[in-house]
Amino acid sequence: MKTYLIAALTGVLACAPVWAETRNETPPEDNGHAHDHSHMLAQAEAMRQALRLDTIVVTAPVMLDPYRLFIDPRQPQVGMPAHDGGAYLKTIPGFSLSRKGGTSGDPALRGLGGSRLNILLDDAQILGGCGGRMDPPTAYVYPEAYERIEVIKGPQSVRYGASSAGVVRFERERSRFHETTTEGYAGFTAGSFGRRDFTAEVTSGGPTGFARLIATTSTQDDYRDGDGEQVHSAYQRWSNTLVLGWTPDSLTHVEFSHDRSDAQAAYDDRGMDGSRFARSGYSLRASRQDINGWLDELEGVLFHNEIDHVMDNYTLRAPPMMPMVSYPDRRTHGLRATATVTPAERWQMDLGVDWMENRHRGNRLMGSDAFTFRDVPREDTAEFLDYGVFLEGERMITPRSRFNMGLRADRSRATALDDDGFGGAEPGSREQSDQHSAFIRYSQDMATRPLTLFVGLGHAERAPDFWERRRVFDLDDESLTQLDLGLQYRGSAVTVNVALFYGLIRDHILIIEPGREDREARNVDASTQGGELDVVYRLSDHWKFNSSLVWLRSSNDSDDRALAQTPPGEITLGLAHENDHYFSGLHLRAVAKQDRIHPGYGTIYGLDSEETPGFAVLSAYAGRHLSDELRLSIGVDNLLDRAYAEHIQRGEAELGALEGRIPEPGRTVWLRLAASF
Repeated sequence: MKTYLIAALTGVLACAPVWAETRNETPPEDNGHAHDHSHMLAQAEAMRQALRLDTIVVTAPVMLDPYRLFIDPRQPQVGMPAHDGGAYLKTIPGFSLSRKGGTSGDPALRGLGGSRLNILLDDAQILGGCGGRMDPPTAYVYPEAYERIEVIKGPQSVRYGASSAGVVRFERERSRFHETTTEGYAGFTAGSFGRRDFTAEVTSGGPTGFARLIATTSTQDDYRDGDGEQVHSAYQRWSNTLVLGWTPDSLTHVEFSHDRSDAQAAYDDRGMDGSRFARSGYSLRASRQDINGWLDELEGVLFHNEIDHVMDNYTLRAPPMMPMVSYPDRRTHGLRATATVTPAERWQMDLGVDWMENRHRGNRLMGSDAFTFRDVPREDTAEFLDYGVFLEGERMITPRSRFNMGLRADRSRATALDDDGFGGAEPGSREQSDQHSAFIRYSQDMATRPLTLFVGLGHAERAPDFWERRRVFDLDDESLTQLDLGLQYRGSAVTVNVALFYGLIRDHILIIEPGREDREARNVDASTQGGELDVVYRLSDHWKFNSSLVWLRSSNDSDDRALAQTPPGEITLGLAHENDHYFSGLHLRAVAKQDRIHPGYGTIYGLDSEETPGFAVLSAYAGRHLSDELRLSIGVDNLLDRAYAEHIQRGEAELGALEGRIPEPGRTVWLRLAASF
């Protein structure tokens, strides 16, 4: 608690210059800039410049609004570079991660994860195959194979599907060359516990097209916790990507991409490990800009993903008396078509449709048959079909105020195919429902200060997903209605972002430990409220202080209990120094205890089991620009070698060093070398 009070006081002191700093600005003349979209273009350019010119080490994400942020995953960051999507998201305030072993953790934003958080890879959706969430979508993400991550918090957009928690988009830049050019990027990481990562990219192109090759690998042995105990957590991962582009003129862009990846991962939280995480994905994107005076852009995306997943209890651990193997797969394909239009002065709107279908199969063998599973075909489990239409727009009221709004309608259909009963349903059973989502947001830029205020009201509805329906097939749809308030201040010395939210969840899908009730899932009403604060204070040209505060309280109102799997509050404090050649810093993360639990209840990625104590972890880093194209970073995570475990996880440790909880890594030393050409 002392740590929290000190950090909060420090944050207040850091905010003080905001209210003392004044700027006499003359409001710009209203010259119809909304009609030519200068506001939207300025935002996009600000984001690009922020990503390009951000501090040498990313200690806080680049935020354009209190609800939206951008990150360059290739920029050096505090802590060892992340090896998968979930590990990267964990570094962003507001996110938590359910640890399974050394990789493939399940991320949640503001305590909401699974299908409440949309994960898109270049605007294509990917769904894992494991019924126990061994392979969440972020397990197939290799962060340095992308150049930008966009996070939209809360139900503040309908463009990328109905999302109560928010949207995470892993994106690659749309390459375009005016002359024949070859450029590339390479990165190497080495660290404790046998950690070795390598990323390489080469892009070559000219005015009419380009080709890009990306390759990544990542390996690590079992790590040790702060008490020196070994945790069953080794993994190895690799991915290859080919991107071919055609740019016949400055307004047309056509791009085909093919992604392949595979992995093996030891899991400490269950009786099986993942011996195969094979993915093959295809995507075709085409766009055309400036079509006429009111039609600004047309874009279409087609995608197809195949997941081949195998889990067993004999490949990555000592074979038991009873070998077992489970081998599901999933095929997902879909499309998205959008049009950006200017229907009237001061308006810009995005209209679109999307459609996605996925089919899941699986099988499970035991005993000596487990070693012959490749000869035994998979059987159909379930099929899902989702399609929707959306409208999202921005209306400039004055040069300093604007409305954003959106409407979305979806239809979802789930069909049970398993002869043994999928979620207790007879084969051929079908559940179909309609969902409606919407939001409206008002933003106001102040005239005399670099301050923006916003208020938003959003509503998001979703149908139960595969992991929820496999427990109970006929669950009701879930919806969230949420009020968001926020402000952003960007002064010459201080940047402050504040976000507050309060949400009511109707028919929240609560997962129940087997044997505790008659059913393994049911709908309840719930509420959630919280706040986020981040402050960056530039002490001088070379010194910077940063801090973030996250607080969340969620309740199961139907049962008058805490909503299970709610992460505790946390604070981060950082002090960084940088000049033209060197950079260094310290980073402290302090997490409160969590005593608001509901044992035996939770989500598709974890169940509450026990209260968890608070902890604080200190990390340090330093580095040097060896040249304009080459930089070296070194660091020590968990500098004091603390033994601790996060609250959000499955709540069991099959082989754990700490009974009942999976501990985090102990002191970790790492080195990072990155080059561009």
